[in-house]
Amino acid sequence: MTIRLRRCQKALPRTRAFWLKTGQALRVEPLELEIAQPLPDVCPGHGHPAVARSHVQACFYDTDLHPRFHRTAAERGLGKALRTGVNQIAPVSTILVGEWPVCDRCVRTARRYRWAARSLLWLMAANLVAVVIVSVANIDPLLVPLGLALFPGSLLGLMVVLHLFGKSAQRVTYRPIYDERFVFVQAHPRFRAAIEQDPRYRPLLDKEPDMP
Repeated sequence: MTIRLRRCQKALPRTRAFWLKTGQALRVEPLELEIAQPLPDVCPGHGHPAVARSHVQACFYDTDLHPRFHRTAAERGLGKALRTGVNQIAPVSTILVGEWPVCDRCVRTARRYRWAARSLLWLMAANLVAVVIVSVANIDPLLVPLGLALFPGSLLGLMVVLHLFGKSAQRVTYRPIYDERFVFVQAHPRFRAAIEQDPRYRPLLDKEPDMP
């Protein structure tokens, strides 16, 4: 379904790092966008009544597939590294913010993802401490497996941590942005029906694009 967007009236806070030069020139104008229409109190992911609103910031990337692509930089960079042996992480081209309705199930699922990510961080920290202790104590049989767990194990673990934190904040599945006035999302039929049937949640538009 289509959600109406607009450019942010004020610059978003704490996003400067996203716009730092990465050695790759953007093929499109960098944009900071926000949801421009009211959303019903229905969870877009599960169709349940919403219990709260969750502030979500999503990034889109200038990739070889689309200049405002919805996959994460880590996924794009890892995929390219596996195919070509060169890790070129796609730069951020668009930042989208909005307050999405969430249900009890969303809250519980997000809590589990955050718990798993923090547990993995603690495990990685414990492994680092173990490597230091084993090195100082000269316990050679343990040094190699612990060292492998530290690198590349911790590198892969960090990517998993970022993925888990990202999943904890994900409320909808986006599609590439073709027009800065709109974003296409996958949403539960009850969420779509709430928007389509109630004029309070569906502002009049001059023209609404079809899904590419």
